[in-house]
Amino acid sequence: MKKFVTAVLLLSFLISMFPAIVGAAEAASPKLYLNGKQLLSGSNPQIVGDTTFVPIRTVTEGLGFDVSWEKPIVTISNGDTNMLLTIGDKTAIVNGQEAPLEKPAMISTGSTLVPLRFVGEQFGLQVYWDKLSRSVHLYADVSTPGAPSDNGSGSGNGGSNGSGNTGDSGNTGNGGSGSDPSTTDPNAGSTSLLKSIEYDGLGSISLPYDGDFGDVHTEVLHSPERIVIDLPNMNFAPDFAPGFTNSASKLGEILVDSHPTLQKVRFSYYSDKPSTVRIVLDLLAPTNYNVVKEEGSIRIDVLEQTGPPPVVTPPTGDGTTPDTPSGPRVYKVVLDAGHGGKDPGASSVNGRNEKEYNLAITLKVKALLDKETRIKPYLTRSNDTFIELDDRAAYANNMKADLFISFHANKAETASATGSETYYYHDYSKAFANIIHKHLIAGAGLKDRGVRTEPFRVVKATTMPAVLLEAGYLSNSNDSSVLFNAEKQDRIAAEIVKGIKEYLKLS
Repeated sequence: MKKFVTAVLLLSFLISMFPAIVGAAEAASPKLYLNGKQLLSGSNPQIVGDTTFVPIRTVTEGLGFDVSWEKPIVTISNGDTNMLLTIGDKTAIVNGQEAPLEKPAMISTGSTLVPLRFVGEQFGLQVYWDKLSRSVHLYADVSTPGAPSDNGSGSGNGGSNGSGNTGDSGNTGNGGSGSDPSTTDPNAGSTSLLKSIEYDGLGSISLPYDGDFGDVHTEVLHSPERIVIDLPNMNFAPDFAPGFTNSASKLGEILVDSHPTLQKVRFSYYSDKPSTVRIVLDLLAPTNYNVVKEEGSIRIDVLEQTGPPPVVTPPTGDGTTPDTPSGPRVYKVVLDAGHGGKDPGASSVNGRNEKEYNLAITLKVKALLDKETRIKPYLTRSNDTFIELDDRAAYANNMKADLFISFHANKAETASATGSETYYYHDYSKAFANIIHKHLIAGAGLKDRGVRTEPFRVVKATTMPAVLLEAGYLSNSNDSSVLFNAEKQDRIAAEIVKGIKEYLKLS
């Protein structure tokens, strides 16, 4: 707990050093909040590119932390946490463990600077960027025993997900002008109560309420895709359903698995002046929507998909990409060996199991990709282990992978069925599917059964171009002999790698 208290003190002091700036400078610097209270001071952060940097040396010295500087390494310690930062290095060492930074520490005008997101994550705070108000909100869970209950705590969590970056994200997060919850009624000034959030399983979300609250405010945000709905002068009713995953901070979510693009509905307080409830719809891709205010209810209809998400950024002429100005981009490719463990998959006519082929070809593709300097392969499983379908997709989504390939083999009732098929689900995966299928056919040498669309879970739930490869039919003796032949596997693996490089424009 000492570590947590020190962390919040660090962030409090860190933010308190940021000024309220007037004139042109005000537009350039974000406003900063801790638990809903705006903090002002006479020192500016520095925004470099799309990232807000914090002067870490000044902060640590002001709090009495031990700081040592032996170029190019800065060592910071507070007794519980020991952090090593190397200027220009995107990896820090925290308590002996490597921790990646989005942007490396840097020196500017004699100060050592680190990204605000990194500081927040390492010291246990949530950091949110709100595009509408150009503000950074930091939230500490005041329900944690022993945690300080900063006098500026608002009534909940609001704002948009971010890192202090000048970009936006739109997650629910801490926001508002701030007030002391011990002296302020969160319902003060509010005329309506949100009774529940109900999803019908088809694409409509109902928000029944009591009272009158005025207009609904909406905004579409990107990277990732989501729709933000704000309800000013609104509070959660005492018996609000479905309730909250974090009751202390009024945070909650509803997972969706029955819609092509809607993945999750998140809700929380956004601000307390006026009390505002924020609803965020997380989407896989740009999607049309409609909001209808009815008597005693608001209906949000999530309609048809309008385009693919911006997943893969093509390299520029010099091999760099906009988000990696310091050098060539390294693409993350998730390789998924289907089935495994208690799930053997299809049975082969030669007595083998599909899971064996799936793992063998996956490992061979990985071995080839390990030799590529611009591609980093990741495996959902590297041995005979059972992994849930949703966990496979979540693994790729959480790391923000660029591509996803699931390896499988097929089976039919008749022994005559033969050939290779490639499956995808989202339109933004079609181009990748066409390229990888061409190379699958070249590698396996079996009948071309085409590129098809199916709502297989691993290609539907992933947010990057994703394909599922059915290399051949294990119920067919010829197909089976091909797929379990080591030399054929080598050829298939080599072609898959060619397909990946072709799609990424690396060949």
